[in-house]
Amino acid sequence: MGSSQSKTSAAPRTFLPQTSVQFSQDLVETLEDIPESDFTRATENFLKIESSVSKELSKIQSETSALLTQAWSKTDSPSSSTSPSLTTSATLEEIAALKANLSARLQKIENKAELGKKADFERPRLALIACLKKNDAKPLVCLDEFNAFKDKLESTIN
Repeated sequence: MGSSQSKTSAAPRTFLPQTSVQFSQDLVETLEDIPESDFTRATENFLKIESSVSKELSKIQSETSALLTQAWSKTDSPSSSTSPSLTTSATLEEIAALKANLSARLQKIENKAELGKKADFERPRLALIACLKKNDAKPLVCLDEFNAFKDKLESTIN
């Protein structure tokens, strides 16, 4: 089934004209005198395409370089809406405000540490520490001591 060819290959046919074909000598000489060939036409087409592509490429490069220099000039010059000095001064003011807030909080923490060392807090603090040591695994048992210490601390601060 697939071992034999389905079509027999015939010898190529050559068609012979019934009348003789003759070209004039002028036509033959004209064709021989033409310097163009398929190769020269292809080369010329390639060179034309290459030159047009290089022109477009140089045009695109000049446009992009102009856009790039324009963008750089915009970033170098300060804009009218936001000046770097205004931004810097606002930032410095914000930093000063944050430093003041931080120093106030540090002072509050130092005050709390000093209050914890005073004798008023010593008795509730020691009671809380003793309870936590006694009930190591159950810190919720010491809730009353913790609340007493917390109340003493809050009443002194306020």
